[in-house]
Amino acid sequence: MHNVILVTGAGTGIGKLTAQALAEAGHIVYATMRDVEGRNKPRADELRTLAKERGIALHPLELDVLSQDSADAAAATIVREQGRIDVVMQNAGHLVVGPAEAFTPEEMAKVFDTNLFGA
Repeated sequence: MHNVILVTGAGTGIGKLTAQALAEAGHIVYATMRDVEGRNKPRADELRTLAKERGIALHPLELDVLSQDSADAAAATIVREQGRIDVVMQNAGHLVVGPAEAFTPEEMAKVFDTNLFGA
C-alpha cells in the first residue's frame, strides 16, 4: 500500500532526498517548499523532471511553514487531489551558524518561528 506523504523543506538536503526516496519506494509524495514559482522554481522543476523520467509520484508544492494560509492551501490541494494525507514529515528549518550574540533578536526570532512554531 502506498501512503500520501507531505514533506516540508523539500527543496534541498534531507527533505529533498527523503521526498525522492519515498517516491522511489512507491509512495505519493508532495515535496513542499517556499516560492515554487520564484526563487525555488529550478528546484521544483528538477523534481518534476525526475518524477517524469522515473515515473514516480513526486509533486513539488508551495508551502511556507510560517504561513497558516499557505499550510492550509497545501493541505487542501493534497486532500483534493488524493483524498487524504497519511504522513507529514516536518523538515523545514532555518539554520544560523555562529555565536548567539552575533545575531539580532529579529534573526533569532525567525529561527524560532521556523524551527519551533512552524512545525
